[in-house]
Amino acid sequence: MTSSQARKIDCQHTKPCSDCPWSRRSVPGWLAGLKPSDWIAKVHSDLRMDCHTLKDNKGKHFQCAGAAIYRANVCKSPRDFNILRLKADTKHVFSWKEFEEHHKLGLFE
Repeated sequence: MTSSQARKIDCQHTKPCSDCPWSRRSVPGWLAGLKPSDWIAKVHSDLRMDCHTLKDNKGKHFQCAGAAIYRANVCKSPRDFNILRLKADTKHVFSWKEFEEHHKLGLFE
């Protein structure tokens, strides 16, 4: 699914969406043409990460729940308090180097 195909929902979700790259159920290597290291650099920054599959009724994308959970899994707390924070969940979302290993597939690095 792409951002242009995002569906509308009423409120910020708290679990990874159906094809969230941070989810353990994600398709290995499916990263919209970016390298795993690009995703890791962004999630370890203090930047907002939008969900590519869900948006509000005004068309604004909600924040990525998978990224928020990943950040909790690796003890990353963004300085901006407007960035979504969720509880750690290593059962459903990757932690540390697992994301990179899952998506690497020898294709990018």
